[in-house]
Amino acid sequence: MKTSIRVTRDEVKNVITNIEAMTGKRVLIGIPDANAGRKDGPMTNAALGYIHENGSPARNIPARPFLIPGVEEAAPKAIEAMKKFAAQGLTDPAAVDKGLNAAGLIAQAAVKNRIRNGVGFAPLSEKTLAQRKAQGKSGTKPLIRTGQLLNSITYVVKE
Repeated sequence: MKTSIRVTRDEVKNVITNIEAMTGKRVLIGIPDANAGRKDGPMTNAALGYIHENGSPARNIPARPFLIPGVEEAAPKAIEAMKKFAAQGLTDPAAVDKGLNAAGLIAQAAVKNRIRNGVGFAPLSEKTLAQRKAQGKSGTKPLIRTGQLLNSITYVVKE
């Protein structure tokens, strides 16, 4: 018995193009240059974020990691979102960007929640609390004084 196959529509080229599009993009979470500026001084949000993430013994600032742990916490949900859209991406190139944007939003929210919750962060020193009070700030949460650092956390999809 002889079997024959008849191709009525060849989508192989499109599928390969879409797979290449999927592997050529990535989502980055953090403080991009466009969000780095601050209204209250020369230090950027990116520099401030780095100092808080890693600490600064010279300035007596303890490490209060928020970015890496926040992204790690979000990873399972972000991966699931990307898997969902990756399957659609074989036939719909726009699905790749949708998946990366969904993953970015999930990770961005997790990082911001980590800052808002402050779980595991070293408490503010009495000196810092006194400085805040003198500046008319009543907040006692680490990493949140003006909200500029928190609001600078975002994501970008890059080629």
